[in-house]
Amino acid sequence: MNWMILTDTKDTENIASVMDFLKGKKTKPLVFEITDNAESRLDEFCKSLLKATHCIFVTTEKTVLKDNPFLLYASGFLSGRNIPTFVPKGLKTDNKIVMKDYTPYDSIKKLVEKLKKNYPSYLKEEAKKNAHKKLFDEGIPFTPDSFSFNIAKQNEEVCNLFVEAGMDVNCRDSAGTPMICIAARSGRDNMIEWLLEKGADINAISKDRGYSAVMDAVWKSSLDIVKLLVEKGANLNFIANDGQTALIVATGASNPRICEILVKNGADPTYKDRMGMSSLDYAKLFKKTELAKLYEEYVK
Repeated sequence: MNWMILTDTKDTENIASVMDFLKGKKTKPLVFEITDNAESRLDEFCKSLLKATHCIFVTTEKTVLKDNPFLLYASGFLSGRNIPTFVPKGLKTDNKIVMKDYTPYDSIKKLVEKLKKNYPSYLKEEAKKNAHKKLFDEGIPFTPDSFSFNIAKQNEEVCNLFVEAGMDVNCRDSAGTPMICIAARSGRDNMIEWLLEKGADINAISKDRGYSAVMDAVWKSSLDIVKLLVEKGANLNFIANDGQTALIVATGASNPRICEILVKNGADPTYKDRMGMSSLDYAKLFKKTELAKLYEEYVK
């Protein structure tokens, strides 16, 4: 972060206490003193404002904003760029529109206390802005569809930028598909683990098929992803829009290894679909003897 302190006072003690706190956070704030010869440093002033991510006004009780061209310009510039700015409560101004977004403080002591309390949130917000900028500079749209694309491509570095910039891992693409389902359909076990670590709902349901991630993995016959989702606690008895469970899908796909993993971890072989048929019924109907035998062991 780049902190800037604008001051028209010679009260170095007040400024020093703020400086000490910020230096303790490994940041070197720039102090710009608005003195009689400040106009000769106009170029420095403008460049400093451009770099500032946060600003603090330290002024006297007599300071009137409209009478100080440097402070007046800075207030409008910082407001226009949505730069977090802290100003004394006693600062005299008739520009309520510009100042309404600023944070007032009663005293330097209370300001430092506020900074200490809220500094982690300032860091988080700054990281968010930086991530947004990196995505913009790379020409990557900050949209759920773009996030989905990068999950499918397993671009973890880019996906981290999305999350840092504020993208919700439980968002959906334009088709209504959760990110964890995108990862399952794309065979990206690493991205599934990453999404779960970031707080993704393991049982989120897609709007197209009405499947959960584990059902998508079963449908794609992705054994390793099925194992991973089972291990992470996925609901194995969810009934999709088509009336099927993950075990019914696996039975129809004749994937005995996946069927075994599912039934041994709680998938119920007696749950019926819209045809009134269960996994056990289908195993018997299509003479899948070994599966039928396995299922019968788990009939409650």
